[in-house]
Amino acid sequence: MRTAREIRQEIEARFGFFPPFFAPAQDDPRVLENLWQQTLRAYVENPLPVLFREKLFAWLSRYCVVPYCVVCHSCALRPLGMTAGEVLALLESLPPEHGAIDETLARLDASGDSLEGWPTPGSALEEDLFRCSVFLFVHQAQAERCRERVRRLLGPTLYGHLTVFLAYMKTCHLWVEAHPELSYEADERARQYLGPLLREEPRLGDFFAGYRERVRDERMQRERELLEAAGAVQRAEALSQRLSRQTEALLESEEHLRLALESAALGTWDFKPRTGELHWDARCKALFGVPEVAEVDYATFLASVLPEQRDRVDAAVARAHAPGGDGEYREEFRIRRLQDGAERWISSRGRCFFDEQGRAERFIGTVMDVTERRRTEDNLRFLAQASALLATSLDYEDTLRRVATLAVPVLADWCGVDVVDERGQVHRLINVHRDPEKVRLSEEVHRRYPIDPDATVGVPQVLRTGEPLLIPEISEEALVHYARDAEHLRMLRELGLRSYLAVALRSRERVLGALTLVRAESGQNYGQEELRLAGDLARRAALAVDNALLYREAQKAIGLRDGFLQVAAHELRTPVTALKLNVQALVGCTRREEAWSERTVARLTGLERGVGRLGVLVDELLDVSRITSGRLVLHPEELDLAGLVREVAERFRSEAERAGCALRVRGPGPVVGQWDRLRLEQVLSNLLSNALKYGAGQPVEVALSTSPSTSGGRVLLRVRDEGIGIDAAAQGRIFERFERAVSDRHYGGLGMGLWITREIVTAMGGTIHVESAPRQGAAFTVELPRG
Repeated sequence: MRTAREIRQEIEARFGFFPPFFAPAQDDPRVLENLWQQTLRAYVENPLPVLFREKLFAWLSRYCVVPYCVVCHSCALRPLGMTAGEVLALLESLPPEHGAIDETLARLDASGDSLEGWPTPGSALEEDLFRCSVFLFVHQAQAERCRERVRRLLGPTLYGHLTVFLAYMKTCHLWVEAHPELSYEADERARQYLGPLLREEPRLGDFFAGYRERVRDERMQRERELLEAAGAVQRAEALSQRLSRQTEALLESEEHLRLALESAALGTWDFKPRTGELHWDARCKALFGVPEVAEVDYATFLASVLPEQRDRVDAAVARAHAPGGDGEYREEFRIRRLQDGAERWISSRGRCFFDEQGRAERFIGTVMDVTERRRTEDNLRFLAQASALLATSLDYEDTLRRVATLAVPVLADWCGVDVVDERGQVHRLINVHRDPEKVRLSEEVHRRYPIDPDATVGVPQVLRTGEPLLIPEISEEALVHYARDAEHLRMLRELGLRSYLAVALRSRERVLGALTLVRAESGQNYGQEELRLAGDLARRAALAVDNALLYREAQKAIGLRDGFLQVAAHELRTPVTALKLNVQALVGCTRREEAWSERTVARLTGLERGVGRLGVLVDELLDVSRITSGRLVLHPEELDLAGLVREVAERFRSEAERAGCALRVRGPGPVVGQWDRLRLEQVLSNLLSNALKYGAGQPVEVALSTSPSTSGGRVLLRVRDEGIGIDAAAQGRIFERFERAVSDRHYGGLGMGLWITREIVTAMGGTIHVESAPRQGAAFTVELPRG
């Protein structure tokens, strides 16, 4: 027989980690071997498609009381390609009803007798098999026809693997319900994928927190619909038959029930409404904090329920006793134990049996302590709210304030956030309490007694080590030891501190600050559960703060860059202008004097064009600075756009001749409107320059037209070439900064011209778009309002 260590090593080798699912059995090699072999044969080595298995496991785990299975197997769907929205849609889908399964079986009958293998993943046939598998699991007593049809369709081998897998899931649910301490947070799948799932779809957190109530409501609704459809006589017969079957089942399985109740830590109660006699077993009395020898009645039960929930629970009991009802009773509520006053969450389920006259005769049921499960659900809901809240702001101080406000009063009576500034100094950034007077007192304490960075306890210790600090109970001796003088001690006592924990805000191996939580007025002490929750909250907050700081640094860098571009462009503009004037004068001299050789004249002419291009690049840098800083100013004036188009096109004649392009201008007579002349020249120059560059050797056309159909009329300016064209994938990005559709090794430029053009056109209230295809040229159309 293998040792538990050997079995654990095999499990870790197969999964890459030791799932918490096996932890309760790791001290007993026989139990661990049994559990592992079932898992290996029915789950790990099961030849059913892995995506089908994980989807089925996640959906059916809605019926498991402990959230371990539904969370872990939902997380397992993430690496299999399912998005968070698809996971939520799967979990929220309703179970197949009797009528719906009949339709599914009819489709399976039409598909043939048997398959040669498993159907195509994602096909309608596989979806029907999924519905049948759910029906086999949920409605086992009514599933004979479904079993026969699935067995014929899959064949004995695949059907055997499916039934083994369904049986294994039932085993898993019983196992985790017998060990409610199992935490999905310790499972590698949840650690790796739960956070991304909740960030992508925050509603998943709400589903995980309330999926059992949802399934309960679905069941009750189906039963009500069946009863209403059956009619009064059929309801009476159904109730009578159900009562008879349940009575027989109770008599036949009394011993089995006793063993099951003991293994599941359930207490039982038996109430006779006519006499008021109430019997609690020993476990039930222990849950409610009642001595085993004490007598109890219905008033004892109601007295233990918290006052704010007492009316609801009493009404639920009354509904179960009501004649003509189904007698079902399911409630979860908080109690205050009668002996020690501790508050616990209780899940209570029962059924009322009626006599022949329809009067309540016997009311029996069970109770279970679900405090840990409810705490896990509350924690999950709290973290989901925190994740959604943290995603709404890129201001790190605002982000931390929201976290602190969320933590009070759910997790603390006090919440403080201390941060480390750029000089390494620690200062209190946020201090939250429900009572403003308490906040002022705390701020006064921090003002008069600032944090000692060399202190061996508290926030300085957490900031130095990065490790959390938990003080479950702050004793009087601890206050005396921590206080610096008598006045400090008096103020600390006035704050009423009871329990303390602090966790580091750590991101990318860097401690950004510390989150401090304190309980005072609530009278509760912190433990390991709260420490884990605070750690999860701190990790989310640290990531959000780090993102906010990175955003701030990026904005600062962008500002520095824009400032540098503006200064550099201004500094370059003066010498470039002087150089341009000198070159133009020199070119003018060469053209007037015949002593210059043609080669020298050509070189000087090329130099003139290069200096002109350099001036354009400097202007582009200035425009980048103006646009990104919001300082692009327009100076509209009344002008004839048709005349401006002809004027700019004429300037490009010589460049068009050098490129071998025939430049054509087409348009109506005067087109008058209010525009910025220089900026429109810039738009047209950029479009013509691109057309001549990328359409070399082919005709280029500039067309101007008007569109009087719209209010006030609009003007269309179109520049078309017949050159290399633009791929469809590149057309969406060529209007962005530093983007280009071709390699800069063959075509020069900064990749800024079209972005500047779009920003100018947008500032004028217009639009620009491109129509193109590879080797079919490109047409840029600018639409402008006349005003």
